[in-house]
Parts: sequence; C-alpha cells; structure tokens
Amino acid sequence: MAEGANHIVRRLAIDGPSQLADPMSTSDNSAALKSAANAAARLFRAYEGHNRAAGPDTLFLLLTAIHSLDDRLQKAGIAGFEKLEEFAALRALRNFAHHQDEITANVCIIPSQVDSDLAFLCLVRREQIERAIEMVVARWRPSVRTACEARFHSYGDAVNINPCLFNFMVLAYEHLVAADVQVDPAAIEAFEASYRFEAREGLPHLIDGRLSAPAGEIDPMLSALVARLPVT
Repeated sequence: MAEGANHIVRRLAIDGPSQLADPMSTSDNSAALKSAANAAARLFRAYEGHNRAAGPDTLFLLLTAIHSLDDRLQKAGIAGFEKLEEFAALRALRNFAHHQDEITANVCIIPSQVDSDLAFLCLVRREQIERAIEMVVARWRPSVRTACEARFHSYGDAVNINPCLFNFMVLAYEHLVAADVQVDPAAIEAFEASYRFEAREGLPHLIDGRLSAPAGEIDPMLSALVARLPVT
C-alpha cells in the first residue's frame, strides 16, 4: 500500500487500541454497559446500512451513532474515542450536521470512478468542513482542524470523508474488543468476518483511501460534482 497507509498501520501498531481502552470497575454499572453494547450494535447496523445504500440520511444516522457510542462508553466507565483523530474529525462534522440541517443536502455519494481502496466516495463541500471546524470551541479548534486535514481527503472544493469513516470503524471495533464490550453478534457479524479475513490473509485493516490518479484530473472532476450541490 501507499506510504500514507503504512503510516496509519504503524500508528495503530504503536498506539494500539489498548491506549484507548481504559475500563473502570463494571460491578455497579451493568445497565450502563448494556447501554454501551446496544449503542455499539446500532453503530454497526448503521454502518452496514450505509454501505448497502449510502446516502445523506444514512450518513447522518452513522455520524449520530458514532457520537452516541462515545457517550455511552464514557457513561459505562470506559474510555471513549477522544484520542482518535478520526473521531475528532467526524464529531465536528456530526455537530455541524446536528445544528445545520442543510448538511444532508450538501453530500454527494458516488461510485469510485478511479483506483481507490473503497467502492464509493462520500463527498462534502470543503466550505462545509470549514464551517464545521469554525463551530468548534476555540480551545480545541486547532487540533480539530489538524484532524480534519489529516483524515479527510481534499480534492479541490471536494472533500472525501469515506476513508475516515472506514478507518474509524476499524478502530472502534478494536477498541470494543479490547474493552470487552459484548456487542450483539448479529449486528457485528459481517464486519467481524471481513476483519478476520484480512487478519487471516495478512492484509492491513486500515486503508489510505487516496484516489490513484493525477490531481489535475481528479480535483476538477470532483469539484464540479460538489459545485452542483445547493449553496447554503
């Protein structure tokens, strides 16, 4: 894979999910743990639904499920995803979407037309990402901007967030396993089968996700696509 992908894989190998997982005593919070497990199941069902029929509505449901799981984990005494740049970037977009309804009209999901790790692109106008960053509390804005620039892929006026979503789901799965959160097997079955296949075949779980074509070809094409989205 590309150097960027290898860097991400190395980051996981060094940092690992163990740094994220910090379970506290669970003897008195079985209800909170069950709530976290249910939230995790909802996340994986939302992700599967997004992959089957991706659209603005499925994206919003997925972003909401990510936010909900982080909240439920912390209430159960388990560390959330605050150490992940992927989460910081997606949370900023989710919070913007929560307060600005037009985000669902400013998402373009298309099959990948060039060489890519993923089957489809999930494009947001760069201006929407900038507005999402500006909504972040000033203290955290620089780190969120860094996360968005590192984990979202920009092509002119278009930003592809799908690789970030994919990698977050991998890291979330590993975190849940490390924290021993018992997720409904039916909700996680498809994702887990794919993960185990990659492990068995020696394939990396995380991807780079950048499009393999000259920037002079990709940027104008994707910029033209997002230019057709409503201006808000």
